[in-house]
Amino acid sequence: MINEQAINRRAMNLSLATGVLMLVAKWIAYLMTGSSVIFSDAAESVVHIVAVWFAWYALRVGTKPPDEDHPYGHDKVSFMSAGVEGGLICIAAIVIIVSATEKLVTGVSLQKLDIGMSITAGAALINLALGWYLIGVGKKNKVLIVEANGRHVMTDVWTSAGAVAGLFIAQWSGMLWLDPVIAIVFGANIIYEGGKLMSISIKGLMDSSDPELQQRVQLVLTDFCLDHNCSYHRLRLRSSGNMVHVDYHLILPDDMTMHDAHSLATSCEELVRAAIDHNTEVFTHLESVSQPDGHV
Repeated sequence: MINEQAINRRAMNLSLATGVLMLVAKWIAYLMTGSSVIFSDAAESVVHIVAVWFAWYALRVGTKPPDEDHPYGHDKVSFMSAGVEGGLICIAAIVIIVSATEKLVTGVSLQKLDIGMSITAGAALINLALGWYLIGVGKKNKVLIVEANGRHVMTDVWTSAGAVAGLFIAQWSGMLWLDPVIAIVFGANIIYEGGKLMSISIKGLMDSSDPELQQRVQLVLTDFCLDHNCSYHRLRLRSSGNMVHVDYHLILPDDMTMHDAHSLATSCEELVRAAIDHNTEVFTHLESVSQPDGHV
């Protein structure tokens, strides 16, 4: 666990440092060219820095152990981080669309496009490597904060790649109005990506069910109960970011001793954890056939 936490923090440190460098490079490219597309890329990078900082902070809070004020831990901060990041992305997209629309109305003037495209292309390649790395670390260690940040970086990559392609076409064809038009298209795509992050955040904070995990646990419990002459009900499952919480009622024969019931429940919990393949906390409420639902 310690090694995983160190890897996660190192990944976020790298993301923050790279983000600052990319921000400087893109704003230099925008000031040199006056391109709406490059401005959209640079504006998204400003939001990215703020979002990465929040994610960097959330990662440290989320790994804290449970305490008196937070008996279930601090994992849900990862959903808050994803929501803030998605919201900031949408704000940046609105700024991009408004700026590009103004350029369409007032006229487009571009300069030094070769240098601007070279800087933007270089930034895209660096972010491509960073995005793959962050998504890989996030998926491997099952850390939503790191994975969400990696997907944000990949959005930045496609924005940069599209900016270079659009500027090349505009320069080659002489249709400079394509610059703000492409920026508007990018803005719409960024809103879509930001909306997906906000959806993940809302579902997590509202404890929405996960059908896939629910089905896995149901299969395990059904097979286990068939093999051990028992039954279950009241299965509930929720994810708090880095931890999955499962609870259910296990109904056992009246003549089973407490020792045997506890051993049986422990075996069942181990199978549930293995099926989820994630940091999992399992609670089993034991009931007897003659007194179901815990009612005396």
